[in-house]
Amino acid sequence: MKKRDRAWDRFDAYLFDIDGTLLHCRDAVHYFAFCDVLTWIAGRPLTLEGVVTHGNTDVGILRDAWRRAGVPEGAWRSKLESIRQQMCAKVAARDQELCVEVMPQVRDTLEALRGRGALLGVATGNLEKIGTAKLRRAGLLEYFSFAGWSDAFEWRADVFREAMRRARALAGETAAICVVGDTPADIHAARDNDLPVIAVATGVHPLEELQAERPDWCVRTLRELTFSGQPLAA
Repeated sequence: MKKRDRAWDRFDAYLFDIDGTLLHCRDAVHYFAFCDVLTWIAGRPLTLEGVVTHGNTDVGILRDAWRRAGVPEGAWRSKLESIRQQMCAKVAARDQELCVEVMPQVRDTLEALRGRGALLGVATGNLEKIGTAKLRRAGLLEYFSFAGWSDAFEWRADVFREAMRRARALAGETAAICVVGDTPADIHAARDNDLPVIAVATGVHPLEELQAERPDWCVRTLRELTFSGQPLAA
């Protein structure tokens, strides 16, 4: 794959995934919010067992869980607004239980990019109120001036497209934008929107698995990135 000519730290705007990239939640608050609404719709206890969650969207996770359990789409699709509201309310009610760990070198990276005048945003599968709660608890919310959330989107590429639209509304239509994520799904969504991507192996996917997807840059943690202005090898 031909490397991008621009160094990794010379973009006008960045789209950061949240879970596994910026932070890790050691609690189960978000998980139990899923389980509660899954059970409400199904009329029987349901969990996320067997469902791919990393790199998915909140609505996509629910869709896949109900599909796996044999719940027809007609039972939940028309109730999505209420489902989203209930999930957010359940997380808000247990906000004090959120136990968030910031990933290595995240703050230094955000500080340095912001210091260079880059716009920082998030592109995440989280619903807005849930993702905002996580970022606030981590002390990272103030770094971000725009976002692509999954409230209106079922597929990750669409979330990224919305975040890209917001970035260009702020930085101009010719703004150079880079994605930072920790899953193959982030790499694919970036590619679907013709955006370069930095893959960081701080989530559940090992470095070798991310490298196989051929991101523009691939590192174990953000500590491996330097601010020399030189692009790194994938």
